Amino acid sequence: MKTVIKLVLIVGAIALALLVAAPLGINAFILGPKVQVPKAEAVEVSWETPTWSQNWTKEEWDWWYHVPQGSAFETVIPYDWFINLEQPKLAPFLQEVPLLTKPEYMAGFGFLPDPKGKYNPDGLPVGFAKSDNFWNPVATPENGLRERTDVIGFTCAACHTGQINFKGKGLRVEGGPAITDVNKFKAAAGFSLLLTKIDPLRFNRFATRVLGAEATPDGKAALKGELDALVKDAIAQAKKTKPFYPPEGFARLDALDRIDNFVFGAQVAFENYRKADAPVSYPHIWSSPWFDWVQYNGSVMQPMTRNAGEAMGVFARVQLDADKPDLYQSNVDVKNLYEIEHLLAKDSIFTGLSAPKWPEGMLGAIDSEKAAKGKVLYEKNCQQCHLPPMNSDEFMDDKYWTTVAKMDPKYLPSLETISPKYFQQLTEENPKYLKVTMKNLYDIGTDPTTTKNWYESTINMKTLMNKAPGDRDSDYFDDHGIVRAGQALPFAVTNTANKRYEDLGIPKEEWPKYDGLRPNLARTPLAYKARPLNGVWATPPFLHNGSVPNLYEVLIPAAQRTKVFYSASKEFDPKVIGYDTGKVDGVDPVDTSKLGSFNTGHSFEGDGTGQGVIGPELTDDERWALVEYLKTL
Repeated sequence: MKTVIKLVLIVGAIALALLVAAPLGINAFILGPKVQVPKAEAVEVSWETPTWSQNWTKEEWDWWYHVPQGSAFETVIPYDWFINLEQPKLAPFLQEVPLLTKPEYMAGFGFLPDPKGKYNPDGLPVGFAKSDNFWNPVATPENGLRERTDVIGFTCAACHTGQINFKGKGLRVEGGPAITDVNKFKAAAGFSLLLTKIDPLRFNRFATRVLGAEATPDGKAALKGELDALVKDAIAQAKKTKPFYPPEGFARLDALDRIDNFVFGAQVAFENYRKADAPVSYPHIWSSPWFDWVQYNGSVMQPMTRNAGEAMGVFARVQLDADKPDLYQSNVDVKNLYEIEHLLAKDSIFTGLSAPKWPEGMLGAIDSEKAAKGKVLYEKNCQQCHLPPMNSDEFMDDKYWTTVAKMDPKYLPSLETISPKYFQQLTEENPKYLKVTMKNLYDIGTDPTTTKNWYESTINMKTLMNKAPGDRDSDYFDDHGIVRAGQALPFAVTNTANKRYEDLGIPKEEWPKYDGLRPNLARTPLAYKARPLNGVWATPPFLHNGSVPNLYEVLIPAAQRTKVFYSASKEFDPKVIGYDTGKVDGVDPVDTSKLGSFNTGHSFEGDGTGQGVIGPELTDDERWALVEYLKTL
């Protein structure tokens, strides 16, 4: 009888907690179709295709998949907690629930499975990393959060590793766009924590896994107290930030706005939050270390600014309270970020991470006659913006390249003062960087939201400006500490990176090496970048915001493109060059009628003139010839 009463009380407590949590959408997640986790395609992944190495060894792949960059999640979850959480669902008859990290379950969010190994002892998916001794600047004895602990976080590979599935086979695309729904996953992890808190049986299983079979009542009680504090903090965060984050779905994320929101909204002033309504497709990153400017809007030049800013955006905490003595202290792992950049870049645009080659054995042979016709069409219609093919002699013509001295004439004299060693290296080697084409919003006509948000957004830096006396008279600040986002982020990132260099004992003359021997320049152009199209066939969906499902539709008049489609599948269509776009239950579709998701622009129509029209309408034969040629790049 006591057992029955105990079970009734447990079930009642869970039901009551779900009712209380309903305003946060927790009931909907557990019980409703809106947040169903799609079933992933079952495929066999090949690691043995020599043409697919993309200039990396298997050892380099494995390291890249799990190298920490100092990040956590929005809610700082201890690593040993994360790997022992159960999936956020109620099991029949109070049975044990499978672990959250079960590969088949994680694949439902789009994450790619990865076996246990040297860099992945717990068999986590690609892109998950353990950050050791993570520092949480908001932890206090009063709020019960841990100040230091090993935590789970994302690394670069979570967003920049793709996979192409075809008829039961799968091939990884290193540096390619991920097809994941990060927000759906974060919700699942949060609800898993909540259920662990409110369900005594689930908590007891969790405590046994975390503390061991010999765990004492006092140990479990202490663990429960920490869990309660963490869940309380997570719910408070969710309530504050939910209005700023509309659904983004699979394969897309508003990266720039989310970075600014966390860095300056969560850590400087709540008024800096803004709506993240400009989702973009995860960019493919092969060749990009050798571009003069990166990001879709060509806004950032320096590798460390780009990479440390990304780490800060995926929740590597930084002390940005100007009144604290540990200002700019952070978890950003600048040494690993430098090694990641070096792995991507290596010694040239041809020896670093390269674009994948079309796998004829898997996806079918390229029609060489049709591709030859497409080459002529590429030179006529595409090359002006996307540059000559990288496998052509013309690609290395000096007119397409620039140097650091040309990018910023003031940089070399300052480098000579700070670091004569690297000044000599830079002047002797004089590396060249590819001048990517920038197309203004009128000409390209694609959805303007990403670049307009970056151009228009301002950040209240509060008293941070008072801690940078050398910059008080620069263009970064007005009298009130209000600056453009495009100025605030590189300012904060540079100070954070420099503080980290100091804390790690890196000699000042070595700092330029870690910065990539390039100046910390940022800009806010009302334009988008047109990068080379090497490997473009492996990067659907297309346009910067992932609003066009396949390559064929990029070449038709914009008004004829698919209006609504789903982007959760990795099953590839080698004819149109895109993924299966059929409806998937529990997945938010890409609706191109919504701001931020417009599929306008980059249109081939009429006589080739007008806003957003980049060329005359092509015949169907011409479109297919171009598609065939783009497979060869």
